[in-house]
This record gives sequence, C-alpha cells and structure tokens, in this order.
Amino acid sequence: MEGATSALRGSGARQALAELQKVTDAALAHLTLDDLLTELLHRIVEILHTDTAAFLLMDEEAGVVAARAAKGIEEEVEQGVRIPLGRGFAGRVAAERRPIVLPDVDHADVLNPILREKGICSLLGVPLLVEGRVLGVLHVGTLTPREFTTFDVDLLQLAADRAALAIDHARLYEEEREARVRAERSAEMLQSVQRVTDAALAYLSIDDLLDELLVRTRDILHADTAAILMLERDGRMLRARAAKGIEEEVEQGVRIPVGGGFAGRVAAERRPVVIADVDHSNVLNPILREKGIRSLLGVPLLVEGRVLGVLHVGSLTLRDFTPHDRDLLQLAGDRAALAIDHAEMYEQRRVAEALQRTLLPQEIVGIAGMEIAARYLPAAPATSLGGDWYDVFPLTGGCVGIAVGDVVGRGLPAAALMAQLRTALRAYAFDGHPPSEVVDRLNRILAYLSPATMTTATYMVLDPEREILHMVNAGHPPPVVISPDGDAYYLPTTGGVALGASRASRYHEEACPLPSGSTIVVYTDGVVEVGGESLDDGLERLRRIAARVRGGVEELCDTVIEEMVVDGRPSDDVAILAAYIAPLGERLLTRWPARAEALASIRHLLRRWLRHQGATDDEIYDVTVACQEACANAVEHAYAPGDEAFEVEAVRVDDGVEISVRDGGQWRRARGTHRGRGMPMMEALMDSVHVQHTAEGTVVVLRRTLGRERAA
Repeated sequence: MEGATSALRGSGARQALAELQKVTDAALAHLTLDDLLTELLHRIVEILHTDTAAFLLMDEEAGVVAARAAKGIEEEVEQGVRIPLGRGFAGRVAAERRPIVLPDVDHADVLNPILREKGICSLLGVPLLVEGRVLGVLHVGTLTPREFTTFDVDLLQLAADRAALAIDHARLYEEEREARVRAERSAEMLQSVQRVTDAALAYLSIDDLLDELLVRTRDILHADTAAILMLERDGRMLRARAAKGIEEEVEQGVRIPVGGGFAGRVAAERRPVVIADVDHSNVLNPILREKGIRSLLGVPLLVEGRVLGVLHVGSLTLRDFTPHDRDLLQLAGDRAALAIDHAEMYEQRRVAEALQRTLLPQEIVGIAGMEIAARYLPAAPATSLGGDWYDVFPLTGGCVGIAVGDVVGRGLPAAALMAQLRTALRAYAFDGHPPSEVVDRLNRILAYLSPATMTTATYMVLDPEREILHMVNAGHPPPVVISPDGDAYYLPTTGGVALGASRASRYHEEACPLPSGSTIVVYTDGVVEVGGESLDDGLERLRRIAARVRGGVEELCDTVIEEMVVDGRPSDDVAILAAYIAPLGERLLTRWPARAEALASIRHLLRRWLRHQGATDDEIYDVTVACQEACANAVEHAYAPGDEAFEVEAVRVDDGVEISVRDGGQWRRARGTHRGRGMPMMEALMDSVHVQHTAEGTVVVLRRTLGRERAA
C-alpha cells in the first residue's frame, strides 16, 4: 500500500488522475449504456496498458454476472458468457467484493474458456460498487505474463469506482430517455384521439356525428367494423344506433340486454372487454358471426359515471387487441360519449387543462446555488385553454436550461403540441446541442408535427460559474433581468421570428452577462397583455414590479400574478418562471443527501465558488477532485442504507481555501488491500488532509494554497 501511495504522489499522479477523469467524463455525454461501456473500455485499456478488458454486469435474479462489453475478448459478449456468483474468476470478484489478481491463468480457477483460448496469461479484476451495491465486475488481462502491482490494483479500482458511477448515471439516463419515448407515444395517442373529438366541433346532427365518429374510430384502430349501441331509458337494454361495416345492426334494430352477450357485458361491467375468437365466445348478436367477425374489442361510453352505451370495433381476421388498442379505444369512447351527451366542449377543456398541468414541471428541480419559482394560471373558464409552458433543467458542466413558450391556438391540440415541443426541446438540450441548434431543430420538427401552427419561445442556457447567459428568442416577449443592485431591465433580443413561421428560418444565440445576485424572469404574453392597454404599458408595469419586490422569487411570482392578472381571471393562459443566482461569499455552507446523485451538483457548485475565489483551472480541478473523493467517502462509508445527509463547508483562509466535509456516521474499517485509495489521492492534490473521527461523526478537512496568492 505504501508503494501505491508513493506512486500516486509521484510525477505520474496528475497524468493518471487526468486519464481517470476521462472515464467520468464519458458519462456526461449522455451516451447509451452500450456506447458508454465501449468507450470506458477503450480508456481503461489505455490507462492500464493491457491487452483486454471486459465488463460483466450483475443479474441478481439469476445470481450471475453476464458479459456486457469487451475489448480484445469480444467473444465473451457474442457468446453471452454468464458466470455464477462465487465461482470462477469474475464470480469470485463479485461475491467477495474485492480485487483479485491471477498472475498465471493456466493454473487458476477460471470458468470462462474464452480467456484461455485467447491466450490471456494474467488477469486483474475489481468489483463495480455504487453505494454498497455490486453492479458487476471490471477485469483486464495481458497476453504476456504480468505481475500486477498494488498501484495497478488501486488504479483499476479507482477507474471501476468512477465507471460504476458512470454506469449508474447511464442507466438513469436511459430510464429518462425511455420515459421520454413513452411521453411522445402518449402525445401521438392524444393526437389520434383529437381526430375523434374534432368531429364534434362541427356541430353535426347526432346521427351525422355518430357516423363521423365511427369512421374515425375505425381508421384509428385499423379495424374492419365499428358500432355504437346506446343504453335505452330503462337502463336494461342496449340498442344499435350507428355502425360501419355492420350496418345491419342498425337496420334490424338489434337490442342486447345489459349483462348478456358481448356488448351487454361491456355495459354491465363498465370496463373494456376483448374477445379474441368470436367463434368460441358468448355472443348474442348473430350478425357479428354472419359478417365473419373473428375478434372484438368493446369499451363503455361513460359520462360522469353514467353508462350511455357501448362502442366496439371488430376484425375480420383473428387479432390480438393490445393494451394500447384498448386504451386508445377507451379514450375515443370517452370523447364520443361526451359528444353524444352535448358536453364535449366542457370535457375537452378539463382534459386539456389536466394534460397541460401534468406536462409542466410538477416540482421545480432543485439546482445548487439557485432559487427557482414558477406559476401557471389557466385562462378564465369562459375561454379555451392555450399551450403556454415553461421548463427548467440541469445540463452538463453545471449549466442550467431555461425555456418558456406559447403555442398559438387553444384546446387539446395546443396542449398536445406543447407536450411534444417541450419533450423535444429537452431531448435536443440533453444531447448537448447549443441553444441556436436546439431552436433550429424545434422549428424543423414543428413543420412535421403541426405544419399550420406557430409558437413563440425563448430558450436559454445559464452558466452560473462563468456568469453568462446564452439565449435564443423566437418571437417571444423579452426576459426581465433584476440586477444585484435591484435595477430591472429587459434583455435586448434580435427578435427572431416565431417557430413555424418559416422552415428556412435560422436562429442565433446571444451571450449576455448575468452576474451572481441576478434574477432572470421569463413569462408568456398573458402576463403583460391586458385588454384596452398597450403592450408597452404592460411590459413597463412588469418591469416596475420586478424592480420593487425584494422578497425573493416566490414573492416575485405571487406579486406578478396578483398585480398583473385582473381579478385573478386572465383572458389568456399565464406562465411565469423566475430564477435567482445566489451570490457566493468567502464562506459556503451546504447540506446534501448522502446519495451518489448529489456528487455532480457538489462539484459544479464548488467549481463556481472556487472561480469566485480566484482559483485557476488547474487549482479548481485539483480541489474539486479531492473534495469529490471526500464526499464519495461520506456517501459510501458513513451511513447505513436510509435517508442521511452530510455537510460541505468551503472557506477562504489567508492565502488559500479550506474545504470541510462532515457526516454524522462512522466510517467502516478498510476491507482488503484495495480499500483506502481515496486518502493518497486527496493528499496528492491538496496541501494538507486531516480526518477526524468522533462520536458525532467524521470530518475531513482539505486545505490548498492558491497559486495566485503565493505568486503575490
């Protein structure tokens, strides 16, 4: 262990740590898990100077580690190698949760024959650990005999620790991306349902309306037949009212008792019913068999808990109606029921409002060093809903994305389009595109989503560390900035045209300084547009309010709503978001949950604080890496599973900085020779490292002299 300490302190420490940081950086690119693993293997092979490397990830249900990515031994993945826990090389590493070195593979317990077939002579494997959980195994090998040193073991375990965090991050990102896909699919479903509800907007007669609804429902479900049976006044019988493909139901006045047969079951049970094979089911209506219908899907027509009837579709070939088909037909049935009951307009507003509130951020994400508040107020009940929206989300490198927009139009189409645009904007932003390209792509995708629709929008990327704001404005009202001294002013914009106005439009971003202590306010036109008043008057009223309020972003939003919205009943939707960049003084005290996800936020906030203290880029890197390791120790070692927290305090002292990491737990003793790697690294980067264990917890104090101060 002393050799590893010396090596880490030597001239190669900075280079090794820089190479190690590359592993962590890969996770910040939002790669897919497979791409991330491949990239990590390339970098790990370079760091350790080995011939092969492989990741095996844990399958807890099967009790094995399975090959997921490999370099130099790709056959492991191609052949789906799976190693039981506790057996063989990789199985032992995972089960014993410690590094294992095999100097001579030919004379060792190795289950995987590929390792010998490829001529691997020596192996080194380490566990992938995150918060005490084993994610899998990382191992490297050489085609010539090699005595892996303690330094090699420590360095690979450090790489594995960072790789494990990166893998955990990538999995979370994939889950978010899958959620985004589900959201886009839901938006597509809503557009399909909207095709049904649009029919009611033409104020057709009830018979013409039902015919139109069935045509559209049949098209949406790609079915051969569709029919609506209405409940008679006595509530006992269903009568065929409209049909497509089985018009005989209406012509012959088919009546089905509630509770009997297919349609009767749907009405009685008040739920969707699927019949996969009509020939082997209880179907009272002979016309269904005579027409050769093989599969049926039916849903109840419900309004406020009352059953109005049944909507069903059929296929002339055997068909397995999916849950997606069922949900879509039930949605169509709901809208059809509202149209039949002459309440579609009311229900459309209710659904659109619920959708819009759901798709807006339900809880403003916490961003270290910032205070954020937002408000959304729908238009007065007498008017239709619009497509106003806002969003705020963290980006890589400590930056923050802020967006606001207003889809032209009202009702469910505007809400559905708003959902798609907000999802698309986040996706483009997470992919790393700059603001101008994000807005360019939104403009292009809008031409496909809704060619005849325009929307105004502003998208900004705020870099709190460098105190700069990159902004693109597409025909939206200008953001308000409240400077640290309380002065309020509008950001100058080039006035780019609204999205959807022209496919050929290209948008340019502007860089605006935004010092700490400033507040940025974005809003939709419902805030500043008042009947009988010019837009300039509304903008000036908002500016004066912003300059007057001193109680923080929550009070600012409440005051704007109270004073700008007449009687609390806006004629247009109102959305407002305010973000305050808290100034960082010579002392920074923060409290964090003892979870790995908090480490990135700590790093970004500390970088910002260090830059305010005049640290150079190299000093910022060294201090943040050392502090990150101390925080990772608090997360990993200081607590049992559960909700716990730790504190990070940064103070400017004399000619340098002092960072203290305090937790309320007791560090576990080092288990095996691979433990205790963090201390040598922290000592190599900082002037002094002091660890104090008490009954109340553990404190790590890191101190570093800043080069600028020494030069002075």
